[in-house]
Amino acid sequence: MAEIEKNSQRGDTAIETAIMPFKVQQLIEIIMQKKQLNYEDAFAYLYSSDCYKLLLQEDAKLWYMSGLSIFELLEKEKKTKELNNPKMLLFFSFCLEKYKDFANLSAEETLCVFRKYGVFDYLREGFDVLHTQGERYILNEIDLFIKARQQ
Repeated sequence: MAEIEKNSQRGDTAIETAIMPFKVQQLIEIIMQKKQLNYEDAFAYLYSSDCYKLLLQEDAKLWYMSGLSIFELLEKEKKTKELNNPKMLLFFSFCLEKYKDFANLSAEETLCVFRKYGVFDYLREGFDVLHTQGERYILNEIDLFIKARQQ
Protein backbone atom coordinates (compact mmCIF):
# COMPACT_ATOMS: atom_id res chain seq x y z
CA MET A 1 0.00 0.00 0.00
CA ALA A 2 2.85 2.37 0.80
CA GLU A 3 4.24 1.67 -2.69
CA ILE A 4 0.95 2.67 -4.33
CA GLU A 5 0.82 5.87 -2.25
CA LYS A 6 4.42 6.67 -3.20
CA ASN A 7 3.63 6.11 -6.88
CA SER A 8 0.48 8.24 -6.58
CA GLN A 9 2.62 11.13 -5.40
CA ARG A 10 4.54 10.84 -8.70
CA GLY A 11 1.24 10.83 -10.60
CA ASP A 12 1.16 7.07 -11.26
CA THR A 13 -2.05 5.11 -10.73
CA ALA A 14 -2.30 1.60 -9.32
CA ILE A 15 -3.28 0.30 -12.76
CA GLU A 16 -0.32 1.92 -14.44
CA THR A 17 2.04 0.69 -11.75
CA ALA A 18 0.76 -2.86 -12.09
CA ILE A 19 0.50 -3.06 -15.88
CA MET A 20 3.49 -1.06 -17.10
CA PRO A 21 6.19 -3.66 -16.41
CA PHE A 22 4.19 -6.27 -18.33
CA LYS A 23 3.52 -3.94 -21.27
CA VAL A 24 7.15 -2.86 -21.40
CA GLN A 25 8.31 -6.50 -21.29
CA GLN A 26 5.89 -7.38 -24.08
CA LEU A 27 7.04 -4.44 -26.20
CA ILE A 28 10.72 -5.15 -25.63
CA GLU A 29 10.24 -8.76 -26.74
CA ILE A 30 8.40 -7.63 -29.87
CA ILE A 31 11.05 -4.99 -30.64
CA MET A 32 13.87 -7.51 -30.13
CA GLN A 33 12.19 -9.97 -32.49
CA LYS A 34 10.96 -7.58 -35.18
CA LYS A 35 13.95 -5.20 -35.20
CA GLN A 36 16.61 -7.84 -34.43
CA LEU A 37 17.94 -5.81 -31.49
CA ASN A 38 19.45 -6.90 -28.21
CA TYR A 39 17.54 -6.00 -25.06
CA GLU A 40 19.58 -2.87 -24.30
CA ASP A 41 19.01 -1.45 -27.78
CA ALA A 42 15.35 -2.46 -27.62
CA PHE A 43 14.92 -0.53 -24.36
CA ALA A 44 16.64 2.50 -25.91
CA TYR A 45 14.40 2.20 -29.00
CA LEU A 46 11.27 2.22 -26.84
CA TYR A 47 12.29 4.72 -24.16
CA SER A 48 13.40 7.32 -26.71
CA SER A 49 9.94 7.43 -28.28
CA ASP A 50 6.90 9.63 -27.87
CA CYS A 51 4.87 6.43 -27.93
CA TYR A 52 6.42 5.43 -24.59
CA LYS A 53 5.56 8.85 -23.14
CA LEU A 54 1.99 8.36 -24.36
CA LEU A 55 1.95 4.91 -22.75
CA LEU A 56 2.71 6.60 -19.42
CA GLN A 57 -0.24 8.98 -19.74
CA GLU A 58 -3.16 7.63 -17.76
CA ASP A 59 -5.80 9.33 -19.90
CA ALA A 60 -4.39 7.81 -23.14
CA LYS A 61 -5.06 4.29 -21.79
CA LEU A 62 -2.61 2.76 -24.27
CA TRP A 63 -2.00 -0.11 -21.88
CA TYR A 64 -5.38 -1.54 -22.96
CA MET A 65 -3.98 -2.11 -26.44
CA SER A 66 -2.11 -5.25 -27.40
CA GLY A 67 1.66 -5.16 -27.43
CA LEU A 68 1.62 -5.59 -31.20
CA SER A 69 -0.76 -2.64 -31.65
CA ILE A 70 1.46 -0.45 -29.50
CA PHE A 71 4.49 -1.63 -31.49
CA GLU A 72 2.72 -0.60 -34.71
CA LEU A 73 2.14 2.89 -33.25
CA LEU A 74 5.81 3.01 -32.27
CA GLU A 75 6.91 2.05 -35.79
CA LYS A 76 4.61 4.63 -37.35
CA GLU A 77 6.14 7.29 -35.08
CA LYS A 78 9.71 6.23 -35.87
CA LYS A 79 9.03 6.14 -39.61
CA THR A 80 7.42 9.60 -39.54
CA LYS A 81 10.37 11.03 -37.60
CA GLU A 82 12.83 9.45 -40.02
CA LEU A 83 11.02 10.82 -43.05
CA ASN A 84 11.11 14.31 -41.56
CA ASN A 85 14.84 13.95 -40.91
CA PRO A 86 16.73 16.32 -43.26
CA LYS A 87 19.69 13.92 -43.42
CA MET A 88 17.41 11.09 -44.54
CA LEU A 89 15.78 13.29 -47.18
CA LEU A 90 19.18 14.41 -48.43
CA PHE A 91 20.27 10.77 -48.64
CA PHE A 92 17.13 9.82 -50.58
CA SER A 93 17.71 12.73 -52.97
CA PHE A 94 21.35 11.78 -53.41
CA CYS A 95 20.46 8.15 -54.16
CA LEU A 96 17.68 9.05 -56.57
CA GLU A 97 19.78 11.57 -58.49
CA LYS A 98 22.86 9.34 -58.66
CA TYR A 99 20.89 6.20 -59.56
CA LYS A 100 19.13 8.15 -62.32
CA ASP A 101 22.51 8.79 -63.96
CA PHE A 102 23.82 5.31 -63.11
CA ALA A 103 20.86 3.57 -64.79
CA ASN A 104 20.50 6.18 -67.55
CA LEU A 105 16.87 6.87 -66.60
CA SER A 106 14.82 10.03 -66.36
CA ALA A 107 13.92 11.40 -62.94
CA GLU A 108 10.33 10.20 -63.37
CA GLU A 109 11.43 6.69 -64.43
CA THR A 110 13.82 6.48 -61.48
CA LEU A 111 11.11 7.54 -59.06
CA CYS A 112 8.76 4.90 -60.51
CA VAL A 113 11.43 2.21 -60.10
CA PHE A 114 12.16 3.29 -56.51
CA ARG A 115 8.47 3.20 -55.64
CA LYS A 116 7.69 -0.04 -57.47
CA TYR A 117 10.50 -2.01 -55.82
CA GLY A 118 10.44 -0.40 -52.36
CA VAL A 119 13.87 1.22 -52.66
CA PHE A 120 12.96 4.05 -50.29
CA ASP A 121 12.07 1.53 -47.56
CA TYR A 122 15.34 -0.29 -48.25
CA LEU A 123 17.30 2.96 -47.99
CA ARG A 124 15.46 3.97 -44.80
CA GLU A 125 16.03 0.62 -43.13
CA GLY A 126 19.70 0.52 -44.12
CA PHE A 127 20.36 4.22 -43.63
CA ASP A 128 22.74 3.84 -40.67
CA VAL A 129 25.13 1.71 -42.73
CA LEU A 130 24.47 2.85 -46.29
CA HIS A 131 24.91 6.58 -45.76
CA THR A 132 28.46 5.98 -44.53
CA GLN A 133 29.50 4.21 -47.75
CA GLY A 134 30.84 5.55 -51.01
CA GLU A 135 28.74 6.41 -54.02
CA ARG A 136 29.74 3.35 -56.08
CA TYR A 137 28.91 0.97 -53.22
CA ILE A 138 25.51 2.58 -52.62
CA LEU A 139 24.58 2.50 -56.31
CA ASN A 140 25.63 -1.14 -56.62
CA GLU A 141 23.59 -2.04 -53.55
CA ILE A 142 20.52 -0.26 -54.92
CA ASP A 143 20.97 -1.96 -58.27
CA LEU A 144 21.33 -5.42 -56.67
CA PHE A 145 18.26 -4.75 -54.54
CA ILE A 146 16.17 -3.79 -57.57
CA LYS A 147 17.37 -6.76 -59.64
CA ALA A 148 16.57 -9.16 -56.80
CA ARG A 149 13.04 -7.73 -56.61
CA GLN A 150 12.53 -8.03 -60.38
CA GLN A 151 12.95 -11.79 -60.30
